[in-house]
Amino acid sequence: MGVAVREAGIEDVRRLRFFEVAVHGQDDLTGPGEHSVSESVATEAVRRLRRRGRVLTLLGLLLFTAFVVGANLLVDRAEELLANGVATPGVVVGVSQSARGSGNTIDVRFAVGGVERDRTMNLDDSGPVLAVGDRITVFYDRHDPENIAAPGVSNDPSLPTLLVVVAFALWPMLLPPGLIGLVRWGRRARAVRVHGWRRAQVEAHGKRLHRIHFPANPSAEPSGSAMTVVTTYPVVRGIPPEFRTGEVLVGGHGRRVTLVFTRGPVLAAARTVRG
Repeated sequence: MGVAVREAGIEDVRRLRFFEVAVHGQDDLTGPGEHSVSESVATEAVRRLRRRGRVLTLLGLLLFTAFVVGANLLVDRAEELLANGVATPGVVVGVSQSARGSGNTIDVRFAVGGVERDRTMNLDDSGPVLAVGDRITVFYDRHDPENIAAPGVSNDPSLPTLLVVVAFALWPMLLPPGLIGLVRWGRRARAVRVHGWRRAQVEAHGKRLHRIHFPANPSAEPSGSAMTVVTTYPVVRGIPPEFRTGEVLVGGHGRRVTLVFTRGPVLAAARTVRG
């Protein structure tokens, strides 16, 4: 009995599930199987990766913008208080240290309108080293005395600071991969639209090199009955060779080739080479 061939849908095409790539660092390949992949499904797989590139690029840009704007707002807030706030003498009455031994927060006592109050101020790595009993000058907003700062102590609000730090940590993880994916799959989507798809048989030679044999039909492959391609360097690990044998859909042309190995089915970007 022959092996049953199942018609593949877009949900079956690998290198599409972002969670597996982002969390596990690899494709969600389980085992090779025989599939029939239509040209429309292959085209949608390329477009889906292009859309992912757009989404990652947009999110990366938004996070980068949020980081820049948020950091500037925090700096402007402290500078505004030091320039236009009401100055009052204060004293450090408590110091909280992190596990690394550096100051994390200080408790400051100062007076507003003759009424003493104790408030906690956040420190950063560039702030001065303060101890209990040290005298400092506190600047507060006359309209909001809870909004305070001191020379060398910006006292950035915890939640906005956390959001700025998160944006700073995440945007480099999203923007570069998004731009790479947007360019890579945008070009290949256009190449597929122009040149279409061709069915062939593929042989894997090593991790990246492939020899592709087209049917004996001159109109299917004008340059000859065979071509050699190498897959582009993926962000994740290489596709095992057992997935890269048998039938393949070849889309695009030249340096903008897309391969859909039907044994996965699994998608890969490639380019032609002499061989």
